[in-house]
Amino acid sequence: MTAKEFPGVPADLAEVVERHGHAVAAGDNATVLADFRPDRVGQLLASARPPEGMHSAELLDVEPGPDGLFSAFIRYTGTGGEAVFRSRWIQLDGTWLVTQVRNVPDTPPRTSMAHPSDDGLDAPHWEGLRRGELRMQHCPRCDRWTWSPRPICPGCHATDLEWPVVDPVGRIYSWTRTWQPFSPEVTGHLPYVVVVVELPGAGNRRILGVLLDGDGADVRIGAEVKGEIEPAADPEGYPLLRWRLV
Repeated sequence: MTAKEFPGVPADLAEVVERHGHAVAAGDNATVLADFRPDRVGQLLASARPPEGMHSAELLDVEPGPDGLFSAFIRYTGTGGEAVFRSRWIQLDGTWLVTQVRNVPDTPPRTSMAHPSDDGLDAPHWEGLRRGELRMQHCPRCDRWTWSPRPICPGCHATDLEWPVVDPVGRIYSWTRTWQPFSPEVTGHLPYVVVVVELPGAGNRRILGVLLDGDGADVRIGAEVKGEIEPAADPEGYPLLRWRLV
């Protein structure tokens, strides 16, 4: 097998993909933009994060997929390290075009907002994650669960609120798949799925979070999900609560 021969993949597609990879590495923007679907240029430009000082590309694989799509994996190398992109290609009017692209592995975004708020009201929640627990605010007087945290109970106005452990199992109340890089850290990990999860263990209180492996997932309202705690990126950071389809 040569670099341009992959089982079940048209030879002309492999050639286009390999040329595309070299154009990306060389900074040939005109060629790169011509390979994008015209209706998704803005979206695709923000969908992947290349390594700094990028200077070379290596086509690793091209795989046939459903609905006429083909997935190509290209390793880009630069002075700042390397990154693998997965681009999905489709033939439109006889021309192979990129319809999706992202970094791999499929890593949900971690943003600079992953820490307690300045007022400290949600600090028990974050400290609970450090112990491997999901903790939510609860009023022992009126049995009301609250999220996001408040200084007093919004039901009975009690101030002696507690933070019991909650079973991180729930149902998707609402969800969205976003292609927009709302923070710099998100670039390269688009699209991703944000879910609003209803927690039976917390009086059906709802909490917002990112769905693990959400790219291409069959997400539906009412689907069961289970929380997973992702370790902190460094000793001073905080873990993150993610959600996975059951």
